[in-house]
Amino acid sequence: MKNLFIDSNIWLSLYHFTNDDLAQFGKLKELNGKDIQLFIPQQVYDEVYRNREAKLKDALKSFELNDIKFPVFCKEYKEYDEFHKDYIGLKKRFKLWKEKIGEDIHNEHLPADEIINDFFKNTKLVECESIVEKAYMRYKKGNPPGKDNKYGDAINWECLLNVIPNGEDLYLISADKDYHSALSDKKINSFLEKEWQYKKKSKIFFYNNLVSFLSEHVKEIKLITENEKEELINKLKNSRSFEETHGVISGLNRYSDWTETQIEDICNAAEENLQVKWIIDDPDVYKFYHHLLENVKYENLTDCATKRIIDLIYMDIIEKMSEAKFAYEADSTDTLEEYYKH
Repeated sequence: MKNLFIDSNIWLSLYHFTNDDLAQFGKLKELNGKDIQLFIPQQVYDEVYRNREAKLKDALKSFELNDIKFPVFCKEYKEYDEFHKDYIGLKKRFKLWKEKIGEDIHNEHLPADEIINDFFKNTKLVECESIVEKAYMRYKKGNPPGKDNKYGDAINWECLLNVIPNGEDLYLISADKDYHSALSDKKINSFLEKEWQYKKKSKIFFYNNLVSFLSEHVKEIKLITENEKEELINKLKNSRSFEETHGVISGLNRYSDWTETQIEDICNAAEENLQVKWIIDDPDVYKFYHHLLENVKYENLTDCATKRIIDLIYMDIIEKMSEAKFAYEADSTDTLEEYYKH
């Protein structure tokens, strides 16, 4: 039986999954207690529900129906009356749809909610109160995992050290950088690995996403959409020509929901593969990265590929705005916003 820990960021990533992938992931419940022993610390439970609304708020930022402004001369066309009527009807339907979604969010009736709640209700939570002080001292000493005056990860780690039987391996899935090696996001932090081996006399296996763990150990569960996304990201990383890059970008454009790990991987491709980086200003590539990054919280980023690509892309925008402002001041026939749109 495999001892399994799924970090809170992975549980929250389920809100990006399609219903088909959620149904596939739900099959893991049937294996819990048989082939797999799932450990859910109370800290993870609290983190998921504490961050759920913020996660959904970010996801909904791009879910808007912007108002269309009709210039007077457009209203003189015969198409206007019928189109305007359809548009008003569409706005009403969109409003009702958003209200229904808002109600489901409030009542925790989203498909991902059903899956997460089912797991959490049917798995005995690991008590964490007794090790909070120990986790705090761990953080104060500077030992991973933990950052930014937060030691929730340290609580989870100490919980796992406390509850996993000695001599038994652990499979840990987390997108948190506090767990992975500084040299590779696919390997466990070497300090944590040595600590686990010393204290538990066993091995620890690290995965930064569900796809890699399930593909290796639970082959009967197939996350079709997530697998497709991962394959495209790998193709982007390994693209050998500009033409291939444009083709992969076209494929990536079919999807709109991305986890933080996937965003980081896509930005890594732009930073490390010159077949991507050299054409990042091409309209299709630029548009894709712009949409990918527009809702990322820049102030929360540490030194990472995502932050550096945002700097690269938006520095170009800042320069263009400066040029537009200079031209606007020289010839102010348009508003600055209108000039920049040109």
